[in-house]
Amino acid sequence: MKRLIPLTALLFQPLTQAHDRWILPTHFNVSAEDGKGVWISADVSASNQVFEVDKPFGAEDVLIITPEGNTDRPSSSYRGSRRSVFDYQLTDEGTYRLEKEAKPRYFSRYKIKGQDKPVRSNLDKAATHAAMPKDAVELEGALYFSRVESYVTLNKPSDKAFTPKGEYLELVPVTHPADFVEGEPLSLKLLFNGNPAQGVKVNVVADGTRYRNQIEEMSLVSDKDGLVQFTPAKAGRFLLHAEYEEAMKDTRLADKTVSEIFLTFEASLQ
Repeated sequence: MKRLIPLTALLFQPLTQAHDRWILPTHFNVSAEDGKGVWISADVSASNQVFEVDKPFGAEDVLIITPEGNTDRPSSSYRGSRRSVFDYQLTDEGTYRLEKEAKPRYFSRYKIKGQDKPVRSNLDKAATHAAMPKDAVELEGALYFSRVESYVTLNKPSDKAFTPKGEYLELVPVTHPADFVEGEPLSLKLLFNGNPAQGVKVNVVADGTRYRNQIEEMSLVSDKDGLVQFTPAKAGRFLLHAEYEEAMKDTRLADKTVSEIFLTFEASLQ
């Protein structure tokens, strides 16, 4: 997305997580005759430019939340050098959520006296403290949680797949993704641990950054109800990135929680 990332954030993130991550389905809204279903495919990658495949961000751990709220897995997947691909057959009418399986991860860092470059660790603060040299100083830690998701609707929109889990940062569409249309405002709600999250930074970029000189990024901040509203100026595919930080009360394992979401969506023609 070519946005500027704070140095402190980079220091806590592994290389692949310094890139935008995304699931790009072949279809966001698709129709099929009753009972016959339809196959979709999706690319999974991490990149600096929107939807320009770069890093092989795996598809083998993709979860599919069905319109009935059940969890399923792709029918098949393939990991290449720059992207992963999976196939899935939509059989039930309604809206599916495609998401990477997400787990919280700890990252820590510290400095050694006389050296400017921090030492990074993929362990929590307590484990890092036990392993670091005696002359280490300025130990910091973060609990990092990242969601990568998209929505696909077969025939008739539904909303059961939107059900939040009540953990970390989550995005709940207020405007149904099947109703995202160019030139019309849409609303999304951000939650943190199940509650409306105020102050979440949200950036939205349209596909095609390779072919324009300006990123044309929309930058938003969620209000007291966790809501953000924006209007896609034109039809096409978009990547949304939302990020939220919160200081932890118990700092034995980490000083803060860093939680983010990457959502791929489509705005249809009028």
